[in-house]
Amino acid sequence: MKNTTYNLLGFLVLVVLSIVLVLYKPVNLGLDLKGGISMVLEPDYSKAIKHEYERSARLIEKTLRDKGLRILDVLAHEDRVEVEYLEESELPKIESEIRKLLQEVVFERPQEGILLVKFSERYIDQLKKDILDQTIEVLRNRIDSLGVAQPVVTKIGGDRVLIELPGFLDIERAKRIIGSTASLELRLVVDSSYSKGELEKKLTKDTEILPSREGGEWFLLDKVPVISGSDLKTAYISQDEFGRPAVGFELKSESASKFAEFTSKNVGRRLAIVLEEKVVSAPVIRSRISDRGQITGNFTPEEVRDLALILRTGALPTSVRILQEKVVGPSLGKDAIEQGIKAGILGFALLVVIVIARYKIAGVSATVSILMNALLLWAGLAGLGATLTLPGIAGIILNMGIAVDSNVLIFERVKEELRLGNTVRKAIELGYRKTLSAVWDTHVTLLVASLILFQFGSGPVKGFATTLAIGTIASFISNVYYAKVFLDFLSKRRLLRI
Repeated sequence: MKNTTYNLLGFLVLVVLSIVLVLYKPVNLGLDLKGGISMVLEPDYSKAIKHEYERSARLIEKTLRDKGLRILDVLAHEDRVEVEYLEESELPKIESEIRKLLQEVVFERPQEGILLVKFSERYIDQLKKDILDQTIEVLRNRIDSLGVAQPVVTKIGGDRVLIELPGFLDIERAKRIIGSTASLELRLVVDSSYSKGELEKKLTKDTEILPSREGGEWFLLDKVPVISGSDLKTAYISQDEFGRPAVGFELKSESASKFAEFTSKNVGRRLAIVLEEKVVSAPVIRSRISDRGQITGNFTPEEVRDLALILRTGALPTSVRILQEKVVGPSLGKDAIEQGIKAGILGFALLVVIVIARYKIAGVSATVSILMNALLLWAGLAGLGATLTLPGIAGIILNMGIAVDSNVLIFERVKEELRLGNTVRKAIELGYRKTLSAVWDTHVTLLVASLILFQFGSGPVKGFATTLAIGTIASFISNVYYAKVFLDFLSKRRLLRI
């Protein structure tokens, strides 16, 4: 009797704590219930690999020339670095120096005087994985800065990114913030013209032609930036000298000293501010500049706010392609919630009538257990900060069915023991003992299945798996453990009818 009292006190404490948690921490609603934006992105891996070959080519050329090795040129291509050398006898030394710089490379010699350097397949696979992981991390930081509640940023298909923004409906702003690489660079201007063809005559392997942001003017720039987005310490909303919206930025200490030295040596020359491979502005360096600067242009206040946010959260490792975009209106989710509530009330009412008609007082006990199951499930969702989706509601309904099934299985076994002439107390003990293994196996199997779905699924599948996992644990607590506590209490009071 003492154990039953303690268990009932534990039940009351658990119920009170669950109610408090539900009241003070509402459950987050997913995209399909709250409305919002869904996107599928893919990083431009080929562009990233090309940039890596360009970076490696500059490093290889500098190292080989510093070592006094006689080379004619080092050229970067989309899938290789081409080294033109003079002496065949120096080839082993050239390969050795390159191997010290880049370990994961393979060499090819299509003809005398030409050495091709290619990344190994393992290195390219690792590079793609790193690009995807970094893309997800940067996008998470950007979306968190937007203040979206419970966004989803996850990997799908091994090489793509799924983004869900519940409650955020501005698709154009989302595309601007998410799709922007934020590749801010400060580059020295070699020349500028309104004729691209005129600049192409002066183009070398160390320079690049980029257009202005407004179009019309073209700039011949050094390929290697003086300052890049990774050198920024912070970015903030500012105003230019005419009071127009601008973005101010501050450099990290080590980058500030490098920038100060560069500007002091290039007073009177133009420095291009390049954003998204377009020249925003190209002011003349009037004096030594150290740790601060400003990005000016024909920006709107919203563009300035978003650009500052993007620069603060860091640049993407490469550009991304939006493969799929979808906007879900809030009215659809509202209808789904209203219909789900109506269906849930109707279904629960029918369930209560059938269970009580079939199992009498024990049916009332089962009803209390099912209500406790629902409360624990909802409190679990709130406590873990999980997001409820339409598939999640399906998981809740399935969980209710499992809860009823467990009670039916136990009650039928108890009735069978009563028919064999056992007392009520003994029938309850035997009924639970003989059905516990089956009930246990059912709950463990469901829990394992839900964990697998959560690990390897995405989006709606994860929502279903979350509610199923929490509901399975709640079901075992309420419909197995506490259901027996209730039956013991009723039998000791000689109130049990089954």
